Amino acid sequence: MGDPDAPGLTSPLHFRLADELAPMVEVWERLLTLHLPDRTGRCRTCTQGGTGLPGTAWPCALHGIAELARRRHTRAQGA
Repeated sequence: MGDPDAPGLTSPLHFRLADELAPMVEVWERLLTLHLPDRTGRCRTCTQGGTGLPGTAWPCALHGIAELARRRHTRAQGA
């Protein structure tokens, strides 16, 4: 069960979170700003616990959820 607006996100929980975040513009904008790739293709914010080293391939789930929230917000605004 995928969504063309959210490649890689398949959990119904991801879609519900995006729906909840959609009206919270400042929250998903902040997530999109923080969860960016480093030069090795890893999320700069999602680190390995206690190490500070990037451990999650980008785009991470949080970036994907925030991007889906942005798209749903834009669609709801009629743009």
